[in-house]
Amino acid sequence: MGTDGAEGAGRARRLVGAVVRPSPSPPRLGIAVQAAVAMLLAVGAPAVAGRTDVGLLASTGALSALYLSARSRRERVRRLPLVQLGLLVATAAGAATRGDPVAAPIVLALVAVAAVVLAVGTAVGPPGALFPVLVTGVATRLCGAPEHGGAGLDPLLVLGCAAGGAVLALLVVVAPLAVPAVRRRDRGRPVAPLRFALDRGGRVVVLRVVAATAVAAVLAAVLGLDRGYWVVVAVVAVLQSGPGRRVSGIRAVHRTLGTVVGAGVFVLLAALVGAPAPGLVLAVVLALLQLGTELVVVAHYGAALVLITPLALLIAEAGSPGDPWTIAGTRVLDTAIGCAIALVVLAADRLLEGRPVD
Repeated sequence: MGTDGAEGAGRARRLVGAVVRPSPSPPRLGIAVQAAVAMLLAVGAPAVAGRTDVGLLASTGALSALYLSARSRRERVRRLPLVQLGLLVATAAGAATRGDPVAAPIVLALVAVAAVVLAVGTAVGPPGALFPVLVTGVATRLCGAPEHGGAGLDPLLVLGCAAGGAVLALLVVVAPLAVPAVRRRDRGRPVAPLRFALDRGGRVVVLRVVAATAVAAVLAAVLGLDRGYWVVVAVVAVLQSGPGRRVSGIRAVHRTLGTVVGAGVFVLLAALVGAPAPGLVLAVVLALLQLGTELVVVAHYGAALVLITPLALLIAEAGSPGDPWTIAGTRVLDTAIGCAIALVVLAADRLLEGRPVD
């Protein structure tokens, strides 16, 4: 083997190692349990009353429990309502489009750009801009007219349930402060000032997302994709990770492969927790998926996608008349398209810059 061949093989081994090898992760049990409890209560309480559909709508607001997880509880109590307000605005924006094939992709792209600017500028941390884009797309589909492939739900119902889930998430975050020992521990943690600043790296991320989101939204509209927001979600998930192209590239591989496996898990779970299974069973499954996701997401993003994918699909597609295999295949295809767009933008950025920034 020549020198070039040996170098190529070495690069390939390093790439495979970077994709497979887990990253160091701080303890995640606390935030994982908190997120799982919020999900269980949001879906389970209405399910007990025979309204699993309401619980699934509320689960989009309950996802806000994941934000600011590295901050003190005092800081979260002050800042989390602002994040939740942003999620509700995104939900309202998506619902207002009623699934219109022209307005929906435009609104989705605008929400994606605004969410990335705010998430990067305020350093809000994971899940960053991902959830605003997700809830916009979900609301677009839920409130869309049936002739546009939507469920035709009342926008006020969708928004009200999401708000209820957000309030529940805030209560789950605040509840431990009722314990004196937790309050004492929390008082010793600093509270970071609320600032907005976009450094060079942040501006690079925003510009990449703007370019990729525009392409994704137009392509989804031109191709007539039923769930085109999945393409935009994949774009944002890959590119918001930071300015380093290598990190974003690995994230694209993780998201694609994790989605493939996770789509298979969704098909299996859809057969187990679909009707006539009790709604409480679905609530428990969603809570367990949320728990597992938060335990592994920092250590290995690809492994987390194996759980995130069925979690997202069970929430967004529960009650859908679509065949689970078709839904799973569509999810894989749309994710692959989004990741490919993100990689093309990364490659174009490198060509325009003329040098790597890893």
